[in-house]
Amino acid sequence: MHMLVMGINYRSATVELREPFSVDAKGLQHALAKLRGLPSVLEAVLVSTCNRTEVYAVCDDVSAARGEVESFYADLSGLASYSFQNTLYTYRDAEAVSHLMRVVTGLDSMVIGETQILGQVRTAFLGAQSEGMTGLIFNHLFQTAVAFGKRVQTETGIGQSAVSVSYAAAMLAKKVFTSLSDKTALIIGAGKMAELTLTHLRAQGIGHVLVMNRTRSRADELADQHGGEAVAFEKLCAAVARADIIVSSTGARGYVLTPEMAGPALRRRKSRPLFCIDIAVPRDIDPAMARLDGVYVYDIDDLQDVVSVSVSLRRQEAERVQSMIASEVAAFYGWMAQRDCVPLIAQVRQRAGDIQESVYDSLIHKLPELDERQRKVVQKHLASVVNQLLRDPIANLKDSAIRSDAPDLTEPFARIFGLGPAQNEDLDGDYAQGLASVPEKGSRKTPVRDLTAVLPTRQEAVVLPPMRRERSTTACSLT
Repeated sequence: MHMLVMGINYRSATVELREPFSVDAKGLQHALAKLRGLPSVLEAVLVSTCNRTEVYAVCDDVSAARGEVESFYADLSGLASYSFQNTLYTYRDAEAVSHLMRVVTGLDSMVIGETQILGQVRTAFLGAQSEGMTGLIFNHLFQTAVAFGKRVQTETGIGQSAVSVSYAAAMLAKKVFTSLSDKTALIIGAGKMAELTLTHLRAQGIGHVLVMNRTRSRADELADQHGGEAVAFEKLCAAVARADIIVSSTGARGYVLTPEMAGPALRRRKSRPLFCIDIAVPRDIDPAMARLDGVYVYDIDDLQDVVSVSVSLRRQEAERVQSMIASEVAAFYGWMAQRDCVPLIAQVRQRAGDIQESVYDSLIHKLPELDERQRKVVQKHLASVVNQLLRDPIANLKDSAIRSDAPDLTEPFARIFGLGPAQNEDLDGDYAQGLASVPEKGSRKTPVRDLTAVLPTRQEAVVLPPMRRERSTTACSLT
């Protein structure tokens, strides 16, 4: 078995080319049904966000699966394969696992360390699982990945520093007011920067939003998208009186807000502080506003200083996260390798149990005078002898499976315990052959569907804990 990732993202293609590959919640079930029909794909998860569409697959033939997934993308987008072949990237086996870990930690995002993608991957996995598209391998892998992504957020500072002017503005507002749930933000302008700032404010839990733009239709549109209230530009004074936070980003060639304009509104505010963020060039808010009592003004240079420091901090943290990813990939393949030994260990334990039972029956037959307590003592000690004899061989077998510098003990182990090929057909094949950067340990394929019969837990119903919402569900992810 192999793992494969094939996708298209903001690095490999323009937004115009990515759009046909996007899958919304309504189309997910149909898309997963198409993936289910691919002969070489045994398990699959489809991740689709504003900036990426990726198919994660467990397959038995990488070459065949690549062709099938490419055809799936052609069908999904309605485009001929030759028109997007060069934009698809492919990762297999250990590289595929590493890529997933980079995605859930935000290292592969447009904004390094952003957190919304973790929730999106979790949702994609649960959607695939509900459609019966995941099994033993992906249930374990994606559960591990989601837990790892949350651990990275908790243990590192990768997502704690602002890395865009709009995000810095929202974080600064959150820092000033602590909680934004009872605050009102006035957004002046309806361009991209204003929209992104509104998106981030919504993600931070802003209570109410007023949108103002000289073109009223655009204000109405932006307000509708984000659950806000459009306000006529002529009502600026009244809007300032209501607002706790003002974010201005227009293309005006003069100040949009001056002390003279704001004066009457400030008198109605009754000493409530007013936080002004000017992200326009040239500036929208007269710097003289900062001289008014209770008014705090930040321009784009103030925010850029925050961003430049934050980018440096995130890059430092990214190196730490990459090291954590390497350990996580190694741990996953350790699980895969040990899991390969399960059928063999199960057969050895079964053989030992049969011998133990046979010897016990023989002893009881030869010593009929033993009472119930004595029989239990005999049974206990026989079990102890068997367990002690098997403990070290089984431990050494597991250790050899996960250590790159250890010899492969699978075949000698089977031979020593009399488990030849005819008795151990489950171990035929070449499961470990394609583990990419993970050193090969020999020929040991164990089909996924056969393994489920011998593993103690199938992990069919993976229940992930609720996640704290990091971003507004209506926002376009920067992933």
